[in-house]
This record gives sequence, structure tokens and C-alpha cells, in this order.
Amino acid sequence: MQSASPLSLKFKISAHIAGWLIFFIAPLLFQPGNEIEAYFTDARILWSFVLRNMLLMGLFYFNLLYLTPVVFPTKGIGAFTLSIGTLVVGVSIGYWFIHEGLTGGFGHGFRPTGPPPAPPPGDLWYNRPRRPMMLAGPYFTSFLITMVVAAASTLIVLWNNWTQARINEQERTYQKVAAELSILKLQISPHFLFNTLNNIRWLVRSKSEHAETAVVKLSHLLRYILYQTDRDHVQLDKEIEHLRDYISLQQMRLTDSNMVEFFSQGDTTAKKIVPLLLIPIVENFFKHGDFEKAGNRIDLIVTDNRLVFKTVNTIVKNSVETEPSESGIGLENVKKRLALHYPDHHYLSYFENGGLFFVNLEVILF
Repeated sequence: MQSASPLSLKFKISAHIAGWLIFFIAPLLFQPGNEIEAYFTDARILWSFVLRNMLLMGLFYFNLLYLTPVVFPTKGIGAFTLSIGTLVVGVSIGYWFIHEGLTGGFGHGFRPTGPPPAPPPGDLWYNRPRRPMMLAGPYFTSFLITMVVAAASTLIVLWNNWTQARINEQERTYQKVAAELSILKLQISPHFLFNTLNNIRWLVRSKSEHAETAVVKLSHLLRYILYQTDRDHVQLDKEIEHLRDYISLQQMRLTDSNMVEFFSQGDTTAKKIVPLLLIPIVENFFKHGDFEKAGNRIDLIVTDNRLVFKTVNTIVKNSVETEPSESGIGLENVKKRLALHYPDHHYLSYFENGGLFFVNLEVILF
């Protein structure tokens, strides 16, 4: 259990003090003026007031600190109901006993005949007329007040438990999301590295003059992955720069690099995005594209806080991996990360039509 912070502890103490002051003062406001005066001039009435409220406070905190938080969850609702019921009855009797005993209420049915004696000076409640016992009489009133105090302390505990359960559930959800995001990031790096190393191997085998440049670009990309992607968000400019390097690296293995067009437009300054969100889409673009034909294009457009990222590529004929449902880890990774980072603030679609594969992503940047 986490300890309460000093601020929350001070707030709770202040709330309890304010609550008890209201509880003590509110009934006095409905008393006639002469009876309010008696609370401060008659010692018996004052002691009755103090002792009765101390008894109620004892009930309140005993239930708040022990019965509801300890007995209820460990012993069950039956033992708790029996305990709190017995306590309420006992406190109700004690409350009535103190009130009636100290203010001269006992024996009012056995007074001697004749006119009552004159009240002592300053005693406003001495031999005051007694109401007959009824539903709203002093016995029922003491029981009702005791029930309200017991119910209030029980509700406070239940409310605190419910609030803490919600906080714990939110923390578990956060930890689960963080773990899922870590797994997704770990998926990106090996997948990206595997594809890029394959490209470099192809350049080396073909004795391409671009092999050394490819290794340098790969080192830049790995440095970016190592030092930038541990953050929740990165500068959009940095992400686009990383994307350009990756596209350039992939173009090195193409016979005609002009078969791939990359178009970027819009103000990208002071905007942030989840790192490595776009790279799996570009990986999928190069993995399944036929770059012997024209029509392969990547567009990135930023308008205000909306990012639109589109790719279209021709599909290799007779490829067994050109179905959208078999697009592999790339697009599935993007879908999961979008759901975690941009819930209700993104749109992703991809489909095949006429030998072309289309991906359309829209994200509201924060």
C-alpha cells in the first residue's frame, strides 16, 4: 500500500475537521435561542453534548479504520453486518442514556403529584415537558443519528476502496500498454535490420559502389533507433530525415532509383510523432513492390496538425505475399501502435486494386 502524500494527508485531516464542525454546529442552528444558550450556560447540557458526540466519533472511526476495511473483506458480509448492527444498537442506547440522564430525562413517568418545583436559576431545561414516546421520539432519534454516522463511515471506506481500485486498474493498464509498446519497438528494430542487411548483402554481391555508402547510412539509422526511439515522441523533422535515409538505402539496390518517388510537403517544425511509426509502411512498400515498373510513390503531407502518409506501389506478379491479410509484421505493427498512441485520432486503410497496393494513413499530431 502506498503511503499518502503530505498534501493528501493534510487535505484529509482538514476535511474531517470541517465535517465534524458541520455535524456539531448544524443541529444547534435549528434550536430555539434559549436552548442554544443552555449549551453554553448549563454544564449538564454541555457535557451531554460533548459526550454524545465523542461516542459518535468513536463509532465513526472504529468502523472507518477497522470494521469496514478489516472485518468486511476478511470475515464476510454476515460477520460485518452483525458487528456493525450490535455496535449501532449499543451506541444508540449509550447516546440516549447520556442525553436523557444528564439533562434530567429519567423518571419523568414517576414524578410526584402537584405542581413541579421551580427550576434552579439558569437551568432552562429542568423539568421541561416530556413528549410521549413515538416514532420520532428520543429513542428513535438516537438510533437514526447513530445509523447515519455508521453508514457515512462505511460509505467513505467503500468509496476509497473503489477509487483505489480504479487507480490500480489504470496503473495496470498503463503498464500493459508500456509493455506492449516495448515489444512492438523490439519487433521493429530486428525486422528493419534484417531487411536492410539483406539489401547490403545484395549490394556487396553485385559489387555495387553504393555498398559502403549503404553501411554508413545504416549506421546513422541504427544510431537513431538506439538513441531516439526510447522516447514517447520525437521531432517530426527527425523522423522524416530518418525516413529519407531508409528510402535512399532501399533505392540503392534498384536498377532504376527513379522508379520510386518520395514527395514531402507542409510545415513539419515544432511537431512531434511516435518514433518509427512510418518505417514499417515503407518496409512493406519495398518488400512487395515491383520496381521494374513506374507508379511507385510515397507522399507525406502535413497540414496544420494533420499528417497524411500515402504509398502506392505496383505488385510483383505471382507473389504469394501480396494479399493485405498477409502483409506481415509491418502493417500489423502500425495498427497496434496507432491504437495505443492515437486512439480515435487516426485512420488507416490498405487495399489492392488493379495490380496496385494502396496504403493511406492519417494521424492527428499532438
